[in-house]
Amino acid sequence: MNDATSTDGFSGIPEASTLPIAFQAFHTLHAAEYLIYATSLLYEDDTAQDLVDEVFAQLADHWDHVMTQANPAAYAWALLRRVVEAESKRRKEHLALIQKHAFSYALRREFEPILREIDTHAVTDLEIGITVAAAVLELSGAKLDVILLHCLNDLGMDKTAAVMGIEPATVRSLLCQARAKLEVRLAPRRLLRLSSTARADEE
Repeated sequence: MNDATSTDGFSGIPEASTLPIAFQAFHTLHAAEYLIYATSLLYEDDTAQDLVDEVFAQLADHWDHVMTQANPAAYAWALLRRVVEAESKRRKEHLALIQKHAFSYALRREFEPILREIDTHAVTDLEIGITVAAAVLELSGAKLDVILLHCLNDLGMDKTAAVMGIEPATVRSLLCQARAKLEVRLAPRRLLRLSSTARADEE
């Protein structure tokens, strides 16, 4: 490895006397956003931090291999996603209702236009929260990633793209696809509410 320096300050990195400057720069650039992503899905700071540390430890162990990839950032992001998804699936059945509500409440700001018709018919915040959370968590892969990073955690287009190792135009495309899927999944709920209200008015 080239351009090595001390490992001090890198939580979770395997014991070694040196790490390449390129790895340090990558860690500095993306560690915070990796933790944001993991915490958004797992809801526990300590568990999320442990998993992010595990990912960076694996990257550090195989940094030479990482740097041979056509897109190291995308390679690292794919590793993070696999680790977080595995833990999320293991814990999914234990997800508490209040956590799902808290997750989705923040998303309402971004998807308020989609939910406007529901809101006008006095559905409770908790009910909206559960509905949105369920729809969002049904998204897969990169679509879920851009929603978590850009919409829930307010990362800009360029930062989201850099963290995921993709182009800003791809982020915009994924957001459009994600919104379209959410609209489809939420539409039956809106139509049901509108139908119920119409029947009530007729009575």
